[in-house]
Order: sequence, then structure tokens, then C-alpha cells
Amino acid sequence: MEQTQEPTVAKEAVLQESSKLPENTPTIRGYDWNEGYNYEKLFSSYVHSGFQATSLGKAIEEVNKMIAARAVPLPEDKLDVYEEDEFIKRRTSCTIFLGYTSNMVSAGVRETIRFLVQHRLVDCIVATAGGVEEDLIKCLAPTYLGSFELDGNCANVASTG
Repeated sequence: MEQTQEPTVAKEAVLQESSKLPENTPTIRGYDWNEGYNYEKLFSSYVHSGFQATSLGKAIEEVNKMIAARAVPLPEDKLDVYEEDEFIKRRTSCTIFLGYTSNMVSAGVRETIRFLVQHRLVDCIVATAGGVEEDLIKCLAPTYLGSFELDGNCANVASTG
């Protein structure tokens, strides 16, 4: 059998000489679990763990910046002296908005949202009202993890009583 050589056009298009990277380009590396369970180090390692984890890591850094900015009181010249409602009066240098779609409540993020609100880590919530039935279902009974491989026979599901 005769071995063919790759076409020159394809070879030239794919096999390009690499450019030198900037000196402080981060290398991809994950969390070293041998260091034990250090959640702060784990979350900060996401910045250098690859595309999706890097996006999450950058989001965590931004949230940390926002939380730090909330500790900075608003300068006198920025205070709204005409606002009388203490509930909406701006007090700090950062107002944190939490936006989410309604399906996140039944998808298991409800407890995280509750925690953020309960501990005043967000100032304003913006949520879609896509499926109010999801909110009702979550309040009335647990939501179960499904699978497309299930046979659909409800007799196999335990009663929610």
C-alpha cells in the first residue's frame, strides 16, 4: 500500500510556528488535593483550571471585590439626603444585584439563594417569573433527580405523603 503525503496547503494551514507567550501567562493547573480541604485555595485555583473553571474563578474574584466594596461607607457627597426610606437608602459603595431564572429554584440553587438573602449578601433580586408552578412544586414536596432512562412507571416512585 502506497503511503501518501499530506497536501502542502493543509500542512501550511495547520502546522504554524508558535509565537512566544507573554512572560506572565498563567499555566493551567488544578487544585492540589494533597494539601487537604482548603475551600479558599480550591476556589481561587479555578482561575487557572481551564475555560469554564476559569470563568467561575473570575466570577468568584468579582464577588469577593463586591463584598469588600460593601464594607466601604458611601462618601458624604454621594449620600442621597432626600431619600427617607431606610430600606432602600444607599449606604455603601457597592450594591449587589442577584439575577437568576426561575428554574434555578427547583434545580437545587434555592438553598444558596436563601442563604445569600438571609445573610444580606445581596441587596436586590431580579428573577424571572417563568414558571410559578416550579416554586409551588418545590414548596409542596421534594424535587427528585430524574433520568431519561427511567421507564416512567409512577408505581416505582415513593409517595411524598
